[in-house]
Amino acid sequence: MAKFKIVESDRQIEKLINQSLAKEVNKSLSFLSRIIKSRIDPILTLALLTSPEMSSVRGGVLKAEFGLTFDPTNQIVKAIVDSINVEFTKVDEKFNGGVKIVMQPDDFANLLGLPVAEQPIEDGGSLPWLYWLLVVGDRIIISEYGVAFGNFQNSRTGLALMKRAEAPYKVNSAFSGTSDNNFITRSIGRVKSQIEREIEGVLKNGR
Repeated sequence: MAKFKIVESDRQIEKLINQSLAKEVNKSLSFLSRIIKSRIDPILTLALLTSPEMSSVRGGVLKAEFGLTFDPTNQIVKAIVDSINVEFTKVDEKFNGGVKIVMQPDDFANLLGLPVAEQPIEDGGSLPWLYWLLVVGDRIIISEYGVAFGNFQNSRTGLALMKRAEAPYKVNSAFSGTSDNNFITRSIGRVKSQIEREIEGVLKNGR
């Protein structure tokens, strides 16, 4: 009968086993990250598209205020969702590790570089309406004019017109945003618990 002698200590054996398990877990992280992203994408897409801000841009007060002649919401939401990246910290033999969801460059370059981020105007210039909505907050943008709402056939949309009597102009406070508190962050906040449940489910079940 063959005899075997284990020369490693219990602690060494445990460490080797954990290292092997951690290696297998790390192999599956890229697969799990793709699953997590596939679960997060539709949640955020719906949250953003149905947000008060994007709904208003699509066909409400903000569409009139900015004089938008097109619906930019699908392109904006797609750019935001496309920026999502699921990052894992590799698991070690003590099974320390983590998952991080990264999205949206701090400078909003992926959004402000979109053609729909600005509204062309008659004099050949354009209005940076998305920049105003995202970061300007409640600061006054135009001091000499403000927005009058009504049936104005001589305006771009027929919904509003800039008039001196309504001065000054700033983004409607119900929708205005700053760099760290805007329609993107507010939309994420509304579905944060749902996203966390999806991540926990994928990590627990591996699918």
